[in-house]
Amino acid sequence: MTAIDGKGRVAIPAAMRAVIEKNVERFGGEQRTVVIGLHPKDPCLIGYDPAWLKLAHARIERMAEDAGDEVDFNLARRRLGLTESAGFDASGRFILPDFYAMKGRLLPGTDAVFQGAGNFFEIWNPDVLLATPGIDETVKELVAFTRAKRSAK
Repeated sequence: MTAIDGKGRVAIPAAMRAVIEKNVERFGGEQRTVVIGLHPKDPCLIGYDPAWLKLAHARIERMAEDAGDEVDFNLARRRLGLTESAGFDASGRFILPDFYAMKGRLLPGTDAVFQGAGNFFEIWNPDVLLATPGIDETVKELVAFTRAKRSAK
């Protein structure tokens, strides 16, 4: 769990930042850039490196071709078009894009939870995560524990 400062900046955890930087080196893309979008199902944001955006676009087209269908443009818009790139500094801090911050209820002065999820990571408002049905109970327990530990300091 990390704080969102008064300017709307939040820091990508070091391990996730290292993966983004390694993928940029391996597959190309803009250095120190993260792509932010809406999660396709849950009320949170997702983040990933620019190279994954290209792979996801190709995957959607390939799925349509394999099924003999046209590309589902609403799916493509949601997963690929409703994104925004944000540059981050050496410590991983970036400004959450306004629209996405509003959608994820990730406002200045609140906290954010970064959760790895395979090819991307999720960014949650901890209150929203704790209230969302279907989220693993151990994940919720960890968020509640971390929040209590931070409050005790």
